[in-house]
Amino acid sequence: MLYIRADGNTDIGMGHVMRCLSIAEAAADLGCSPVFITADNGCLSMIEEQGFRAIVLNTDYRDMLSEIPQLKKIVKQQKDMLLIDSYQADDAYFDAVKEFVQTACLEDMGVPHPVCLLINYNIYAPQLADNYKELEDVLLGIQYMPLRKAFQAPCEYQIKDKITDVMITTGGSDPYFAAAAFMDAILADTFLSKQKINWHIVSGPFNRFAEELKNRYQSCKNVCIHENVKDMRALLLQTDVVITAAGSTVYEVSSLGIPMIVFYFAENQRQGACALTELTQIVNAGCFAKNSQAVTDRAVKALHQCVAEKTYRERLYEQERQLVDGKGAQRIAKALMDRTI
Repeated sequence: MLYIRADGNTDIGMGHVMRCLSIAEAAADLGCSPVFITADNGCLSMIEEQGFRAIVLNTDYRDMLSEIPQLKKIVKQQKDMLLIDSYQADDAYFDAVKEFVQTACLEDMGVPHPVCLLINYNIYAPQLADNYKELEDVLLGIQYMPLRKAFQAPCEYQIKDKITDVMITTGGSDPYFAAAAFMDAILADTFLSKQKINWHIVSGPFNRFAEELKNRYQSCKNVCIHENVKDMRALLLQTDVVITAAGSTVYEVSSLGIPMIVFYFAENQRQGACALTELTQIVNAGCFAKNSQAVTDRAVKALHQCVAEKTYRERLYEQERQLVDGKGAQRIAKALMDRTI
């Protein structure tokens, strides 16, 4: 049996749950029916909409040690596997859990947690190999990126002569109201305001500024706010450039080859954003939380280049398409399932 321990809410967004859902889908294709375990019901509907069962602990996601007694009642066989995806889980938690079940974790920061299987799918993961050398088993590198099933399908995306549609996406939440900062700067820019471009802002499920965002741009005919997006792939394929936070969306955009500009909010996203600029010509606009004005300025400047240079966008397309092969979720699912036999 495979259990998946992950949370999603306004504070931490939906990245953990999204990548775990990709792994769950791949496991289901192998004949397993994973069960999710969450602290609260913040992400319950998203999990159930994908056809998976979720057990809600009704605990504080920040105090994971307190949930151990409940976990022992749920996970009853030592040969079962518990995949843990949370920045709140520390070594004390992993040590407690491995006493009654096999453990695996998704890890981003180079911390060698005491688990049976550690997965770091990030583009920079191989650089952290020495950090994990004492662990029994690790899966490192972008070949393990668990893309959602929709992004594993073949893509027929073409770079157009002129940009007509640009997307701004800030992840499941937008803690610093970055979408408005980018949009305001774009609308105030003389060069960009003269272009016939439709601007698409994706408002995530935990965006606390959702209503303000709609009110702010309701009079702008070329600005569209997208909420409760069910088919992100289809929406992305309509766009010519994407301004995105450096989370899992970066890899989904890469799988399609859509030219992008990245920024980040926190340290756990910084390494990925920086690695992208080392391997491609994608512009990393920087940390929005530290200097929003500088990041906004760099993003607008990068947009100028995208609008003016089709050849630049063509280079980004070729570079991005080489990053991800779309089979990462299957590789992780197989590794997890092999341990439960």
